[in-house]
Amino acid sequence: MNKLFFTYFLILFIGNSMFLNAQDILTLDEALKLAVENNVDIAKDKNNEATTKFDKARAFVSLLPSVNGSANLSESTGTNFDQITGVLRTETGQYVNASITASWDILNVFNKIADVKQSKYNHESQKAQLAYTKDFVMLNVVGRYLETLQAIKQDEIFSKFCDVQEEQLKRTQELIRVGSLPGQDFYTQNAEWSRLKSSREDNLNVLNTKKNELILLLRINPAEEIQLDKDLEAKLFKGDINIDSLYLQALEVRNDYKQLQSQALASKYQASLQRSRYIPSISLFYNYGSQYSSFQARTFNEQFLKDNITNTFGLSINVPIFNGMGVRNAVYKARQDYQNAELDVIQVKNDIYVELKNIINTISANKKKVTYRQDQTESAKRAYELEQERYYLGQGNPLDLGVAQRNYIEASLLLNQINYQLMYNRYELLFLTGSIDSLL
Repeated sequence: MNKLFFTYFLILFIGNSMFLNAQDILTLDEALKLAVENNVDIAKDKNNEATTKFDKARAFVSLLPSVNGSANLSESTGTNFDQITGVLRTETGQYVNASITASWDILNVFNKIADVKQSKYNHESQKAQLAYTKDFVMLNVVGRYLETLQAIKQDEIFSKFCDVQEEQLKRTQELIRVGSLPGQDFYTQNAEWSRLKSSREDNLNVLNTKKNELILLLRINPAEEIQLDKDLEAKLFKGDINIDSLYLQALEVRNDYKQLQSQALASKYQASLQRSRYIPSISLFYNYGSQYSSFQARTFNEQFLKDNITNTFGLSINVPIFNGMGVRNAVYKARQDYQNAELDVIQVKNDIYVELKNIINTISANKKKVTYRQDQTESAKRAYELEQERYYLGQGNPLDLGVAQRNYIEASLLLNQINYQLMYNRYELLFLTGSIDSLL
Protein backbone atom coordinates (compact mmCIF):
# COMPACT_ATOMS: atom_id res chain seq x y z
CA MET A 1 0.00 0.00 0.00
CA ASN A 2 2.82 2.37 0.92
CA LYS A 3 4.62 1.55 -2.33
CA LEU A 4 1.49 2.30 -4.37
CA PHE A 5 1.00 5.60 -2.56
CA PHE A 6 4.65 6.54 -3.08
CA THR A 7 4.48 5.63 -6.79
CA TYR A 8 1.30 7.70 -7.24
CA PHE A 9 2.87 10.67 -5.44
CA LEU A 10 6.04 10.41 -7.56
CA ILE A 11 4.07 10.33 -10.82
CA LEU A 12 1.99 13.32 -9.70
CA PHE A 13 5.12 15.26 -8.74
CA ILE A 14 6.87 14.51 -12.02
CA GLY A 15 3.75 15.41 -13.98
CA ASN A 16 3.43 18.76 -12.19
CA SER A 17 7.12 19.46 -12.73
CA MET A 18 6.77 18.75 -16.44
CA PHE A 19 3.72 21.02 -16.58
CA LEU A 20 5.57 23.85 -14.84
CA ASN A 21 8.57 23.48 -17.13
CA ALA A 22 6.30 23.56 -20.14
CA GLN A 23 4.68 26.72 -18.83
CA ASP A 24 8.10 28.36 -18.41
CA ILE A 25 8.86 27.99 -22.13
CA LEU A 26 8.15 31.19 -24.05
CA THR A 27 6.99 30.19 -27.52
CA LEU A 28 7.40 32.45 -30.52
CA ASP A 29 3.61 32.91 -30.76
CA GLU A 30 3.49 34.07 -27.14
CA ALA A 31 6.46 36.39 -27.70
CA LEU A 32 4.75 38.00 -30.70
CA LYS A 33 1.55 38.58 -28.72
CA LEU A 34 3.49 40.10 -25.82
CA ALA A 35 5.33 42.42 -28.20
CA VAL A 36 2.13 43.65 -29.85
CA GLU A 37 0.54 44.25 -26.42
CA ASN A 38 3.52 45.90 -24.70
CA ASN A 39 5.77 47.54 -27.30
CA VAL A 40 6.24 51.29 -26.76
CA ASP A 41 6.35 52.22 -30.46
CA ILE A 42 3.05 50.42 -31.05
CA ALA A 43 1.49 52.18 -28.05
CA LYS A 44 2.61 55.58 -29.40
CA ASP A 45 1.19 54.84 -32.84
CA LYS A 46 -2.11 53.82 -31.22
CA ASN A 47 -2.24 57.23 -29.54
CA ASN A 48 -1.47 58.97 -32.85
CA GLU A 49 -4.15 56.93 -34.60
CA ALA A 50 -6.69 57.96 -31.96
CA THR A 51 -5.70 61.62 -32.49
CA THR A 52 -6.25 61.47 -36.25
CA LYS A 53 -9.55 59.67 -35.71
CA PHE A 54 -10.70 62.52 -33.46
CA ASP A 55 -9.55 65.06 -36.05
CA LYS A 56 -11.53 63.20 -38.71
CA ALA A 57 -14.69 63.58 -36.60
CA ARG A 58 -13.86 67.26 -36.05
CA ALA A 59 -13.66 67.86 -39.81
CA PHE A 60 -17.09 66.29 -40.40
CA VAL A 61 -18.70 68.35 -37.63
CA SER A 62 -17.14 71.54 -39.05
CA LEU A 63 -19.56 71.24 -41.99
CA LEU A 64 -22.31 72.31 -39.61
CA PRO A 65 -22.95 75.96 -38.58
CA SER A 66 -20.87 77.24 -35.69
CA VAL A 67 -22.65 78.46 -32.55
CA ASN A 68 -21.10 80.72 -29.91
CA GLY A 69 -22.48 82.20 -26.74
CA SER A 70 -21.23 85.21 -24.76
CA ALA A 71 -22.24 87.05 -21.58
CA ASN A 72 -21.00 90.09 -19.73
CA LEU A 73 -21.73 91.33 -16.20
CA SER A 74 -20.26 94.67 -15.12
CA GLU A 75 -20.57 97.56 -12.70
CA SER A 76 -19.44 101.02 -13.72
CA THR A 77 -18.92 104.15 -11.57
CA GLY A 78 -18.63 107.61 -13.08
CA THR A 79 -20.03 108.99 -16.26
CA ASN A 80 -22.04 106.23 -17.97
CA PHE A 81 -24.07 106.23 -21.13
CA ASP A 82 -27.16 104.04 -20.97
CA GLN A 83 -27.48 102.64 -24.49
CA ILE A 84 -31.10 101.61 -23.92
CA THR A 85 -32.46 105.00 -22.74
CA GLY A 86 -29.83 107.16 -24.45
CA VAL A 87 -29.24 109.08 -21.17
CA LEU A 88 -25.83 110.16 -19.84
CA ARG A 89 -25.54 109.53 -16.09
CA THR A 90 -22.91 110.03 -13.40
CA GLU A 91 -24.19 107.30 -11.09
CA THR A 92 -22.93 103.79 -10.43
CA GLY A 93 -24.75 101.33 -12.68
CA GLN A 94 -24.90 97.57 -13.24
CA TYR A 95 -25.10 96.04 -16.70
CA VAL A 96 -25.81 92.53 -18.00
CA ASN A 97 -25.41 91.56 -21.66
CA ALA A 98 -25.77 88.08 -23.21
CA SER A 99 -26.06 86.76 -26.75
CA ILE A 100 -25.94 83.60 -28.85
CA THR A 101 -24.51 83.83 -32.38
CA ALA A 102 -24.75 81.23 -35.15
CA SER A 103 -22.80 81.52 -38.41
CA TRP A 104 -22.48 79.34 -41.49
CA ASP A 105 -20.03 79.69 -44.35
CA ILE A 106 -22.20 78.97 -47.38
CA LEU A 107 -19.82 79.81 -50.25
CA ASN A 108 -16.39 78.39 -49.44
CA VAL A 109 -17.69 74.90 -48.80
CA PHE A 110 -14.78 73.50 -50.84
CA ASN A 111 -12.53 74.46 -47.98
CA LYS A 112 -14.48 72.28 -45.57
CA ILE A 113 -14.79 69.36 -48.00
CA ALA A 114 -11.03 69.41 -48.60
CA ASP A 115 -10.51 69.46 -44.83
CA VAL A 116 -12.80 66.41 -44.45
CA LYS A 117 -10.94 64.52 -47.17
CA GLN A 118 -7.53 65.42 -45.78
CA SER A 119 -8.43 64.36 -42.25
CA LYS A 120 -9.85 61.10 -43.61
CA TYR A 121 -6.63 60.17 -45.40
CA ASN A 122 -4.50 61.35 -42.49
CA HIS A 123 -6.42 58.86 -40.38
CA GLU A 124 -5.98 56.12 -43.00
CA SER A 125 -2.26 56.87 -43.14
CA GLN A 126 -1.91 56.63 -39.37
CA LYS A 127 -3.89 53.36 -39.28
CA ALA A 128 -1.49 51.94 -41.87
CA GLN A 129 1.47 53.28 -39.86
CA LEU A 130 0.18 51.50 -36.76
CA ALA A 131 -0.24 48.24 -38.67
CA TYR A 132 3.23 48.57 -40.23
CA THR A 133 4.80 49.23 -36.83
CA LYS A 134 3.21 46.02 -35.55
CA ASP A 135 4.59 44.12 -38.56
CA PHE A 136 8.06 45.61 -38.06
CA VAL A 137 8.08 44.85 -34.34
CA MET A 138 6.98 41.28 -35.05
CA LEU A 139 9.85 40.83 -37.52
CA ASN A 140 12.29 42.21 -34.92
CA VAL A 141 10.94 39.77 -32.33
CA VAL A 142 11.36 36.89 -34.77
CA GLY A 143 14.92 38.03 -35.46
CA ARG A 144 15.88 38.26 -31.79
CA TYR A 145 14.13 34.98 -31.01
CA LEU A 146 15.99 33.12 -33.76
CA GLU A 147 19.32 34.76 -32.90
CA THR A 148 18.88 33.59 -29.32
CA LEU A 149 18.04 30.07 -30.45
CA GLN A 150 21.07 30.10 -32.73
CA ALA A 151 23.31 31.09 -29.81
CA ILE A 152 21.72 28.34 -27.66
CA LYS A 153 22.46 25.77 -30.36
CA GLN A 154 26.02 27.07 -30.69
CA ASP A 155 26.47 26.68 -26.95
CA GLU A 156 25.43 23.04 -27.30
CA ILE A 157 28.01 22.62 -30.07
CA PHE A 158 30.78 24.21 -28.00
CA SER A 159 29.74 22.18 -24.95
CA LYS A 160 29.88 18.97 -26.98
CA PHE A 161 33.38 19.69 -28.29
CA CYS A 162 34.60 20.81 -24.86
CA ASP A 163 33.55 17.42 -23.52
CA VAL A 164 35.20 15.68 -26.48
CA GLN A 165 38.40 17.65 -25.95
CA GLU A 166 38.37 16.86 -22.23
CA GLU A 167 38.11 13.14 -22.95
CA GLN A 168 40.79 13.49 -25.59
CA LEU A 169 43.04 15.22 -23.09
CA LYS A 170 42.56 12.41 -20.55
CA ARG A 171 43.35 9.81 -23.19
CA THR A 172 46.45 11.73 -24.23
CA GLN A 173 47.62 11.81 -20.59
CA GLU A 174 47.26 8.02 -20.36
CA LEU A 175 49.24 7.49 -23.57
CA ILE A 176 51.94 9.89 -22.37
CA ARG A 177 52.13 7.98 -19.08
CA VAL A 178 52.77 4.68 -20.88
CA GLY A 179 55.20 6.37 -23.27
CA SER A 180 53.12 6.12 -26.45
CA LEU A 181 53.00 9.92 -26.95
CA PRO A 182 55.51 12.69 -26.22
CA GLY A 183 54.83 14.90 -23.17
CA GLN A 184 54.41 18.12 -25.15
CA ASP A 185 51.22 16.74 -26.68
CA PHE A 186 49.50 17.28 -23.33
CA TYR A 187 50.09 21.02 -23.53
CA THR A 188 48.91 21.18 -27.14
CA GLN A 189 45.68 19.38 -26.23
CA ASN A 190 45.23 21.44 -23.06
CA ALA A 191 45.66 24.69 -25.03
CA GLU A 192 42.95 23.58 -27.47
CA TRP A 193 40.65 22.75 -24.56
CA SER A 194 41.17 26.23 -23.09
CA ARG A 195 40.49 27.82 -26.49
CA LEU A 196 37.20 25.96 -26.79
CA LYS A 197 36.11 26.98 -23.30
CA SER A 198 36.99 30.59 -24.08
CA SER A 199 34.98 30.47 -27.33
CA ARG A 200 32.06 29.05 -25.42
CA GLU A 201 32.18 31.92 -22.93
CA ASP A 202 32.15 34.41 -25.81
CA ASN A 203 29.10 32.70 -27.23
CA LEU A 204 27.36 32.66 -23.82
CA ASN A 205 27.89 36.42 -23.63
CA VAL A 206 26.27 36.80 -27.07
CA LEU A 207 23.44 34.52 -25.93
CA ASN A 208 22.73 36.64 -22.86
CA THR A 209 22.85 39.84 -24.92
CA LYS A 210 20.37 38.52 -27.50
CA LYS A 211 18.07 37.23 -24.78
CA ASN A 212 18.11 40.62 -23.02
CA GLU A 213 17.35 42.38 -26.33
CA LEU A 214 14.35 40.09 -26.74
CA ILE A 215 13.21 40.84 -23.18
CA LEU A 216 13.38 44.59 -23.91
CA LEU A 217 11.29 44.16 -27.04
CA LEU A 218 8.66 42.24 -25.10
CA ARG A 219 8.82 44.61 -22.09
CA ILE A 220 8.76 41.77 -19.58
CA ASN A 221 10.51 41.69 -16.21
CA PRO A 222 14.27 41.57 -16.99
CA ALA A 223 14.91 39.79 -13.69
CA GLU A 224 12.95 36.75 -14.88
CA GLU A 225 14.76 33.95 -16.67
CA ILE A 226 13.01 32.93 -19.89
CA GLN A 227 13.27 29.65 -21.77
CA LEU A 228 12.67 29.52 -25.51
CA ASP A 229 11.16 26.83 -27.69
CA LYS A 230 14.21 25.06 -29.15
CA ASP A 231 12.00 22.85 -31.35
CA LEU A 232 10.67 25.84 -33.27
CA GLU A 233 9.75 25.17 -36.88
CA ALA A 234 9.63 28.05 -39.34
CA LYS A 235 6.27 29.13 -40.70
CA LEU A 236 6.57 28.62 -44.45
CA PHE A 237 5.08 31.07 -46.92
CA LYS A 238 1.81 29.66 -48.20
CA GLY A 239 1.45 30.28 -51.89
CA ASP A 240 3.33 30.35 -55.13
CA ILE A 241 6.78 31.92 -54.73
CA ASN A 242 6.57 33.83 -57.97
CA ILE A 243 7.90 37.37 -58.11
CA ASP A 244 4.93 38.79 -60.05
CA SER A 245 2.24 37.22 -57.86
CA LEU A 246 4.11 38.19 -54.68
CA TYR A 247 4.49 41.74 -55.99
CA LEU A 248 0.76 42.09 -56.64
CA GLN A 249 0.00 40.69 -53.19
CA ALA A 250 2.43 43.10 -51.53
CA LEU A 251 0.90 46.11 -53.30
CA GLU A 252 -2.50 45.04 -52.10
CA VAL A 253 -1.74 44.40 -48.41
CA ARG A 254 1.60 45.95 -47.41
CA ASN A 255 0.93 48.61 -44.80
CA ASP A 256 3.91 50.83 -45.58
CA TYR A 257 2.66 51.11 -49.18
CA LYS A 258 -0.87 51.86 -47.95
CA GLN A 259 0.52 54.54 -45.68
CA LEU A 260 2.34 56.31 -48.52
CA GLN A 261 -0.77 56.14 -50.72
CA SER A 262 -2.86 57.74 -47.97
CA GLN A 263 -0.18 60.38 -47.35
CA ALA A 264 -0.21 61.26 -51.04
CA LEU A 265 -3.99 61.67 -51.03
CA ALA A 266 -3.81 63.74 -47.84
CA SER A 267 -1.24 65.97 -49.58
CA LYS A 268 -3.56 66.29 -52.57
CA TYR A 269 -6.38 67.61 -50.39
CA GLN A 270 -3.97 69.81 -48.45
CA ALA A 271 -3.22 71.50 -51.78
CA SER A 272 -6.99 71.86 -52.39
CA LEU A 273 -7.38 73.30 -48.91
CA GLN A 274 -4.75 75.94 -49.61
CA ARG A 275 -6.25 76.84 -53.03
CA SER A 276 -9.63 77.41 -51.40
CA ARG A 277 -8.11 80.42 -49.64
CA TYR A 278 -8.32 82.26 -52.98
CA ILE A 279 -12.12 81.97 -52.92
CA PRO A 280 -14.20 84.66 -51.13
CA SER A 281 -16.16 83.47 -48.13
CA ILE A 282 -19.81 84.34 -47.56
CA SER A 283 -21.31 83.58 -44.17
CA LEU A 284 -24.85 83.81 -42.93
CA PHE A 285 -25.14 84.78 -39.29
CA TYR A 286 -27.88 85.09 -36.71
CA ASN A 287 -27.57 86.77 -33.30
CA TYR A 288 -30.00 86.48 -30.41
CA GLY A 289 -29.26 88.72 -27.43
CA SER A 290 -30.61 90.72 -24.54
CA GLN A 291 -29.39 93.16 -21.92
CA TYR A 292 -30.17 94.73 -18.56
CA SER A 293 -29.36 98.16 -17.11
CA SER A 294 -29.89 99.20 -13.51
CA PHE A 295 -30.70 102.75 -14.68
CA GLN A 296 -34.03 101.57 -16.02
CA ALA A 297 -37.03 101.33 -13.76
CA ARG A 298 -38.17 97.91 -14.98
CA THR A 299 -37.11 94.69 -13.27
CA PHE A 300 -34.36 92.38 -14.52
CA ASN A 301 -36.85 89.79 -15.78
CA GLU A 302 -38.88 92.41 -17.62
CA GLN A 303 -35.81 93.91 -19.29
CA PHE A 304 -33.75 90.77 -19.97
CA LEU A 305 -36.49 88.30 -20.83
CA LYS A 306 -38.96 90.53 -22.71
CA ASP A 307 -38.25 94.20 -23.39
CA ASN A 308 -34.58 94.23 -24.53
CA ILE A 309 -34.44 91.11 -26.70
CA THR A 310 -32.77 91.60 -30.12
CA ASN A 311 -32.69 89.33 -33.15
CA THR A 312 -30.09 90.07 -35.81
CA PHE A 313 -29.77 88.43 -39.21
CA GLY A 314 -26.93 89.22 -41.55
CA LEU A 315 -24.57 88.32 -44.33
CA SER A 316 -20.79 88.56 -44.01
CA ILE A 317 -18.49 88.67 -47.04
CA ASN A 318 -14.71 88.29 -46.90
CA VAL A 319 -12.80 88.80 -50.15
CA PRO A 320 -9.05 87.98 -50.20
CA ILE A 321 -7.24 90.75 -52.12
CA PHE A 322 -3.59 90.87 -51.10
CA ASN A 323 -1.65 89.29 -48.24
CA GLY A 324 1.96 89.54 -49.35
CA MET A 325 1.78 86.38 -51.52
CA GLY A 326 1.27 84.28 -48.39
CA VAL A 327 -1.55 82.24 -49.94
CA ARG A 328 0.29 81.78 -53.21
CA ASN A 329 3.36 80.55 -51.39
CA ALA A 330 1.27 78.11 -49.30
CA VAL A 331 -0.46 76.79 -52.45
CA TYR A 332 2.85 76.32 -54.26
CA LYS A 333 4.40 74.47 -51.31
CA ALA A 334 1.35 72.23 -50.92
CA ARG A 335 1.42 71.38 -54.63
CA GLN A 336 5.11 70.46 -54.43
CA ASP A 337 4.48 68.33 -51.34
CA TYR A 338 1.79 66.44 -53.26
CA GLN A 339 4.10 65.84 -56.20
CA ASN A 340 6.84 64.61 -53.85
CA ALA A 341 4.37 62.27 -52.15
CA GLU A 342 3.40 60.79 -55.52
CA LEU A 343 7.10 60.26 -56.31
CA ASP A 344 7.48 58.43 -52.99
CA VAL A 345 4.63 56.09 -53.96
CA ILE A 346 6.29 55.32 -57.30
CA GLN A 347 9.66 54.76 -55.64
CA VAL A 348 8.33 52.43 -52.95
CA LYS A 349 6.64 50.31 -55.65
CA ASN A 350 10.06 49.79 -57.21
CA ASP A 351 11.60 49.16 -53.79
CA ILE A 352 9.01 46.48 -53.02
CA TYR A 353 9.73 44.64 -56.25
CA VAL A 354 13.49 44.70 -55.63
CA GLU A 355 13.07 43.60 -51.98
CA LEU A 356 10.95 40.64 -53.03
CA LYS A 357 13.37 39.72 -55.79
CA ASN A 358 16.29 39.86 -53.35
CA ILE A 359 14.58 37.75 -50.69
CA ILE A 360 13.55 35.11 -53.23
CA ASN A 361 17.14 34.90 -54.47
CA THR A 362 18.42 34.79 -50.88
CA ILE A 363 16.10 31.95 -49.92
CA SER A 364 17.07 30.01 -53.03
CA ALA A 365 20.79 30.52 -52.36
CA ASN A 366 20.50 29.65 -48.66
CA LYS A 367 18.61 26.44 -49.43
CA LYS A 368 21.58 25.35 -51.56
CA LYS A 369 24.03 26.49 -48.89
CA VAL A 370 22.25 24.31 -46.32
CA THR A 371 22.91 21.29 -48.54
CA TYR A 372 26.53 22.29 -49.10
CA ARG A 373 27.20 22.93 -45.42
CA GLN A 374 25.58 19.65 -44.44
CA ASP A 375 28.02 17.92 -46.79
CA GLN A 376 30.85 20.07 -45.42
CA THR A 377 29.98 19.08 -41.85
CA GLU A 378 29.78 15.39 -42.66
CA SER A 379 33.11 15.53 -44.51
CA ALA A 380 34.78 17.52 -41.72
CA LYS A 381 33.45 15.03 -39.16
CA ARG A 382 34.82 12.08 -41.11
CA ALA A 383 38.19 13.79 -41.59
CA TYR A 384 38.38 14.53 -37.87
CA GLU A 385 37.57 10.95 -36.92
CA LEU A 386 40.23 9.61 -39.31
CA GLU A 387 42.82 12.10 -38.08
CA GLN A 388 41.98 11.21 -34.47
CA GLU A 389 42.46 7.52 -35.30
CA ARG A 390 45.80 8.22 -36.98
CA TYR A 391 46.94 10.29 -34.02
CA TYR A 392 46.29 7.59 -31.44
CA LEU A 393 47.95 5.01 -33.70
CA GLY A 394 51.07 7.17 -33.60
CA GLN A 395 50.90 8.14 -37.27
CA GLY A 396 49.63 11.70 -36.82
CA ASN A 397 50.52 14.80 -34.81
CA PRO A 398 48.51 17.05 -32.47
CA LEU A 399 48.63 20.01 -34.86
CA ASP A 400 46.93 18.09 -37.68
CA LEU A 401 44.39 16.75 -35.20
CA GLY A 402 43.71 20.28 -33.97
CA VAL A 403 43.20 21.57 -37.51
CA ALA A 404 40.79 18.72 -38.29
CA GLN A 405 38.84 19.39 -35.09
CA ARG A 406 38.60 23.10 -35.76
CA ASN A 407 37.36 22.44 -39.28
CA TYR A 408 34.68 20.17 -37.85
CA ILE A 409 33.65 22.77 -35.25
CA GLU A 410 33.58 25.56 -37.82
CA ALA A 411 31.48 23.45 -40.21
CA SER A 412 29.01 22.64 -37.41
CA LEU A 413 28.69 26.31 -36.48
CA LEU A 414 28.25 27.39 -40.11
CA LEU A 415 25.55 24.77 -40.63
CA ASN A 416 23.74 25.99 -37.51
CA GLN A 417 24.04 29.59 -38.71
CA ILE A 418 22.64 28.95 -42.20
CA ASN A 419 19.75 26.90 -40.82
CA TYR A 420 18.58 29.81 -38.65
CA GLN A 421 19.32 32.34 -41.40
CA LEU A 422 17.08 30.42 -43.79
CA MET A 423 14.40 30.24 -41.11
CA TYR A 424 14.58 34.02 -40.66
CA ASN A 425 14.45 34.57 -44.44
CA ARG A 426 11.15 32.71 -44.58
CA TYR A 427 9.67 34.98 -41.91
CA GLU A 428 11.15 37.94 -43.76
CA LEU A 429 9.27 36.85 -46.89
CA LEU A 430 6.05 36.94 -44.85
CA PHE A 431 6.93 40.48 -43.75
CA LEU A 432 7.78 41.71 -47.25
CA THR A 433 4.50 40.35 -48.65
CA GLY A 434 2.54 42.00 -45.82
CA SER A 435 1.33 38.73 -44.30
CA ILE A 436 3.47 38.44 -41.16
CA ASP A 437 0.40 39.38 -39.11
CA SER A 438 -0.92 35.88 -39.95
CA LEU A 439 1.40 34.62 -37.19
CA LEU A 440 -0.89 36.09 -34.52
